[in-house]
Amino acid sequence: MEATRTHIPSPRAWLLTAIMCGIPATICYGLSIGVPLPFKLDYLLFFAFGPFFLASVYAIYRYLRSKGEGIDLDMMLLFLIAAGISFTLMATMQGFIRGAYRDAMAAALDDEAREQVRIVFRHVDSTQQGLDMAFDLFISTGTFLLGLVLFRRRDYGPWYGLPGMIVAAGGLTLNLIAFPEVNAGSAGMIDPAPFFAVWFSVLALRFVWDLLAWKEDEPANSDSLSVG
Repeated sequence: MEATRTHIPSPRAWLLTAIMCGIPATICYGLSIGVPLPFKLDYLLFFAFGPFFLASVYAIYRYLRSKGEGIDLDMMLLFLIAAGISFTLMATMQGFIRGAYRDAMAAALDDEAREQVRIVFRHVDSTQQGLDMAFDLFISTGTFLLGLVLFRRRDYGPWYGLPGMIVAAGGLTLNLIAFPEVNAGSAGMIDPAPFFAVWFSVLALRFVWDLLAWKEDEPANSDSLSVG
């Protein structure tokens, strides 16, 4: 009886997957927070960020793992997966709460009723803001670890790793100082979100470059300096 062959995706396939999921994640997030859109389209894009981000994170992990294993890489996966899940929970909860608020305000008959709706909304909305803080904790820690992984690899090094570590540490510090505000931007400080977006966008461009420069006979290889 002939043995069944198992297809194992190549590192190049994982790199391509990371790009194909990471770029839509960036576009969905950017459009949803930066461009005025109809309510349902806005939140559809906002919801889509989480699944695209999760798929991209796992693909990045598998690609980098082909170059060498390490505790920092495994911990990176753990925290970034938690970030993607917490974001998806926060986004869907936020969408339902704000949709209900919009409908309740439209149905309110007078100013007193509208003020009661606002009071209820502020209390209920705090639940999704707690999930937003959880997302900040996970994304900052995971990004710092991803930066550390890149820092310790000769093909990326400090040029890519160190900025990610600085952005992550700075963003977490600002958000913790701003707590219980939902983020540093709403507390009148620098909003770290654009810095995360820029760093991940630069990393995506580097991955595109790696893919275009890929040689078919390139080994999966071992230029990792990661500890494990």
